[in-house]
Amino acid sequence: MKYILVFLGLMLGVAFAAEGDITPNQAADFFYHQFGDKANPHKKVNHTKGFCVSGKFEARKDIDEFVKIPLLEKNVRVLARYSTGGGNPNANDKTSAHGLALRFTNGKEQWDFATLNGVINAGKTPSVIVKFLEVVGNPAKKKELEALIKEYPGVGRILEYNKTIGVPLSLANVQFNSQHVYGVLSPDGKILHAKIIFVPQAGIIELSAKEAQKVGDNFLEERFLKDLRKNNVNYYMYLVLANPNDVIDDISAPWENTNKKIFLGTLKLNKFKGDSCNLDVFLPGILPNGIQAPIDPVFEFRNQTYGITFQRRQ
Repeated sequence: MKYILVFLGLMLGVAFAAEGDITPNQAADFFYHQFGDKANPHKKVNHTKGFCVSGKFEARKDIDEFVKIPLLEKNVRVLARYSTGGGNPNANDKTSAHGLALRFTNGKEQWDFATLNGVINAGKTPSVIVKFLEVVGNPAKKKELEALIKEYPGVGRILEYNKTIGVPLSLANVQFNSQHVYGVLSPDGKILHAKIIFVPQAGIIELSAKEAQKVGDNFLEERFLKDLRKNNVNYYMYLVLANPNDVIDDISAPWENTNKKIFLGTLKLNKFKGDSCNLDVFLPGILPNGIQAPIDPVFEFRNQTYGITFQRRQ
């Protein structure tokens, strides 16, 4: 199935050309220009640094009273990949961008997630996000960044939001968020619009400024291994339901903290897999029965761009 969806992504990528000034192929070109390495053409060009873990998902016993997602009900195996944003395989762990890619499967169905530690992104459309990535952190493009901030509220919002994200004690103490809003089938046949979050059982804990100065630039994998040796690293999986006035087609739009949550079960990670999945592709467009794809313009674009970059690094 993975390779079929990659092929479809390549074929459908052209359709985005009419929607704006960037296509999935052009987005892939951008990442290869920014982070590509001719000496290592097989490496990932974003979220390059990472490691893999496996485990399982255990649903709440009465999950079928809240949602109709057969995949989640039993025997769910999980492959997970933690990552640090950017294309540097030796990136500083103190960066604000961390990801958790997940693959849930029961042998019949599969659900891939691409979650981040942030709850919002820089723009509603792929072109704004790529423009932001091109200029942010580049002193020579300060005026371009200022122009983006004036034109797109999400850009200024993400810059301010990122200032609130500290250095985590461990990846076992980070909440990961879907950003996208899924359509989730309820038992009565209605569609619930919801984001998905994975809340650490060990709590959200960040280092103080003094503590962050003492740790090295490459501490998160070792810290995670220590956590894993003590016990499973667990996360509670929740749906965060949209309120009537919440925007569901813009991943740069924040929601208020008044949303109802539905607990679905516990993600339990228990086996370190090293770099064994680092070259894999987790395609967000692989969805199980009971889940509808998000309608925002970034979701399918991201899915296709992942497929394109996966093919290029073969």
